[in-house]
Amino acid sequence: MATKKITKKSSKERAASIAAVKKNRARILGADSPFAVKESYIQLRTNLLFSVAATETEGGKVFAVTSANPSEGKSTTASNIAVSFAMLGKSTLLIDCDMRKPNVHKLWRIHGNNGMSNLLTGIDNCYVNEVEELPLSIISAGDIPPNPSELLASSKFEDVVTFLRNHFDYIIIDTPPVNQVADAQIIAKNVDGVVLVVSSGKTQLGELAAAQKALDTSAGKICGFILNNVNPKKGGYSYRYGSKYANKYYYSNTEN
Repeated sequence: MATKKITKKSSKERAASIAAVKKNRARILGADSPFAVKESYIQLRTNLLFSVAATETEGGKVFAVTSANPSEGKSTTASNIAVSFAMLGKSTLLIDCDMRKPNVHKLWRIHGNNGMSNLLTGIDNCYVNEVEELPLSIISAGDIPPNPSELLASSKFEDVVTFLRNHFDYIIIDTPPVNQVADAQIIAKNVDGVVLVVSSGKTQLGELAAAQKALDTSAGKICGFILNNVNPKKGGYSYRYGSKYANKYYYSNTEN
């Protein structure tokens, strides 16, 4: 099975990954993050926990993070959600499943190869990168394949998610923008909930409505929306829980 190829790096490789991660924590949630940002992610984490409290899925809980369009902050948001769960002392896994324009490995400064695409195609092993001082692990997207949608829709991907559920308390999956390709809709079928990232001053109401409709069509459970890139003079991060809030968003071309 493909899951048998998930391996941890050697001591030397792990040391190199840990050193690289330490250099890039400025954009990642930590002790020095602004109070408003930390509180927003705590609220988000709490609401996500409540949203899946009654689910009957065995093993760890899995959440996907997507956005309507590119460059709206979903990879940073997915990383910070993963950190917030790890801060609870829970074993957490961050997976980059954006196999078209992967960004998680850049954000964390880890090697982008030997990731999820390599595992699903059976070409190579899939490395699990460990983060120092937190029970957080990361799997990169791997080499960019010609058929990411087919890989994610395969039974292998479903098997991998099931396998990983039994080894981690929480799994956060970064996915491509839902209005661009079908990958996020495909992944939504294998997770317990979806977080939709919205960029202040960029995401338009119609784009947000289209993203929500696409996820609803695929039977994806939208757990909430997170509004980022808010003007610091007007506030920090904002979080809204549940799809009933969608019609309350309005975006204009304000300064970021």
